[in-house]
Amino acid sequence: MAKPLIRRSAAPSPHARGEGHSTSIIAGLIALTFAVFGRVAAHSFLNFDDDQIVARNFEALKWTPLTWLSHSIDLGLWGERAGMHALTNVALHAANAALLFVALRRMTRAVWPSAFVAAVFAVHPMHVESVAWISERKDTLSTLFALLAILSYPKSKLRVFLMMALSLLAKPMYVTLPFVLLLLDYWPLQRLDDVRARIVEKIPLFALSAAGVALAVLGQTHLRAVQSSSSVENALVAYVRYLGKFFVPVNLAIPYPMTPVSTLAATAAATLLIIITACSLLAARRSPAFPVGWLWFLGTLVPVIGLVQIGVQSMADRYTYFPYIGLAIMIAFAARRWPYVEAAFVAILAVLAFHQAGYWKNSETLFAHTIAVTPPNAVAEYNLGQALEFSDQTRAIRHLTRAIELQPDFTVEWYPQAWVGLGTAHLVQAQRMPPGETRTRLISYSMECNRRALELDPKTPHAANNLKVAAQMLGR
Repeated sequence: MAKPLIRRSAAPSPHARGEGHSTSIIAGLIALTFAVFGRVAAHSFLNFDDDQIVARNFEALKWTPLTWLSHSIDLGLWGERAGMHALTNVALHAANAALLFVALRRMTRAVWPSAFVAAVFAVHPMHVESVAWISERKDTLSTLFALLAILSYPKSKLRVFLMMALSLLAKPMYVTLPFVLLLLDYWPLQRLDDVRARIVEKIPLFALSAAGVALAVLGQTHLRAVQSSSSVENALVAYVRYLGKFFVPVNLAIPYPMTPVSTLAATAAATLLIIITACSLLAARRSPAFPVGWLWFLGTLVPVIGLVQIGVQSMADRYTYFPYIGLAIMIAFAARRWPYVEAAFVAILAVLAFHQAGYWKNSETLFAHTIAVTPPNAVAEYNLGQALEFSDQTRAIRHLTRAIELQPDFTVEWYPQAWVGLGTAHLVQAQRMPPGETRTRLISYSMECNRRALELDPKTPHAANNLKVAAQMLGR
């Protein structure tokens, strides 16, 4: 059994100093979070899920009722003022940072390491997606209840069960929470003297996990997001990419397109993960926080690492929202303390996160940035083209055409709509031109695009109406 981090009978350790500063640390975490993310108050809804989930209907949220309720309250309070919806995400994120600090401080009695972990959580650029994207309310909300469950552990089994259930009703992500609690039993709680008893007491939580998996499968199937293929190779490389972006969070984007993964790259990634895992286990006696943090990172990424592919992305920044806590724990509790280095690391993360949040201002800025920092990206091209349909038809046509060229699978949900967007852009161009051969040619091509969309899907929104408008314009 690993030695306790702090002996209660001993004099206060350097980790425990600053206990009286806890209230100030919480206030500082909240202020830091709003300083980094407050600019989202001026942001707009995106054409990437926001219009479907928030601004138009809640059908996509039927499997996450607490998130549905949260968005309903925001719509009642703020209407379609997107910035206020985004600020709700920021408030939830700030609360999560504070809860994380309180939970770690209570379990470890180490104030400053706990503050460092919470600060990294609060300002890491990879978390911008979960906070600035209004549709990802489910991330911040589900994490709130997951952290409340951790804060209640092990004093109240009933409260832990209820908080985990609420978390799964916000987003069925935290099916790994019983696993996290077992890690905390090992360190810092020192409760693994009877492993069997610790597992048995979590049977109700494992039952919730099974229900959460079923809920996730139902929800993703309903949204037609589950892909038929899985990729162990991509999962292995994604783990290493996530690890790298924890320390060097640059070229962040949404979505990251799927690209071929070589056997050599997958083998190298697997080798690195095995080496780090072995080292963490060997270091357990001297630094129990090291294996706890590493296994936290590995284990909590399992539901979203891509073994069962959800969507078409190779990875996603939002998936690191909870797993990165493990890596921060490794640095704060297992490594030698370097306060100035840690403070500089947090400051750099804060600057990068502030800059990254600016890209989320609207669909044009977000997807133009994504196209600039990723390989050929059909989804980003489509969303940028769609965003420009009425403001800049020349650019819209260029990006929508590129999206169609890059997408070999005609069955993806957005593909018929790309043809509608292409037709719309040509139709808007024609409406702004005087009668003549060029105008007629634009209208005719618009009709061809909308007919193509209806061939692919007879229920494609706006295609039939666009054909009627085009026919009327030709008639005139």
